[in-house]
Amino acid sequence: MNIWREGIVAGVDRESAVCAAFASLTASVAEDLGPDRVVDTLSSECVRLLPIDSMEVFLPGLKLARYPAVVEEGPALESFETGSDVAVKDLSAEISRWPTYVARMVGLGYAAVSALPMRMMEETIGAVTLLSAETEVLSAEDRRLGQALADVATLCLRQQREVSHYRTLSGQLQRALDSRVIIEQAKGVLAERAGISVSTAFQRLRSFARSSNRKLSEVAHGVVKGTVDSEKLLRPRNR
Repeated sequence: MNIWREGIVAGVDRESAVCAAFASLTASVAEDLGPDRVVDTLSSECVRLLPIDSMEVFLPGLKLARYPAVVEEGPALESFETGSDVAVKDLSAEISRWPTYVARMVGLGYAAVSALPMRMMEETIGAVTLLSAETEVLSAEDRRLGQALADVATLCLRQQREVSHYRTLSGQLQRALDSRVIIEQAKGVLAERAGISVSTAFQRLRSFARSSNRKLSEVAHGVVKGTVDSEKLLRPRNR
């Protein structure tokens, strides 16, 4: 008897458990521990709330610690490609459909599977497979709950991706700003030392950086810190 059946026998309030599951998925994004945390939370909540014995996740665009990024056959791939759910009551009867997959799952003791797409609007990013040791498919209510959990997990993964993108962009912009500031400082230092215009100082900086195969910001930093020979840098050079 899995955790779900034990909970039913004990009279656990399933509605409260479902609310807690969605809260856990949302928290997995706030914790900022990467996609594995979202997927692990989805997996544990599905096993806790649904009459299944295990589950797998297929997310071809992500590298996950415990799940494959590529599958050659099976209900997950079919659900991902079609964007629809797949329900199989008796896996052993589908040996001609998915020979390698069925052999592996039956060997592990599973008899039935339901696959649900992980989607957001028109985009399907993967699929989950809900596995049972008994030859029975999920009820319509359980499929709806499983799909809702998969949909929320998809939103969480999308949110993580966007947050990661904006953090990367923010870091790039900050580095660009820091470089601009140090370059402006170096231009001022050179202009004052040599009595030249700021424009000429910038030309000398750029020419020196090119001839020495160094980044402009690196040379500018050296000028400000005094680690670059300003006299050598200020000598007129051919562009």
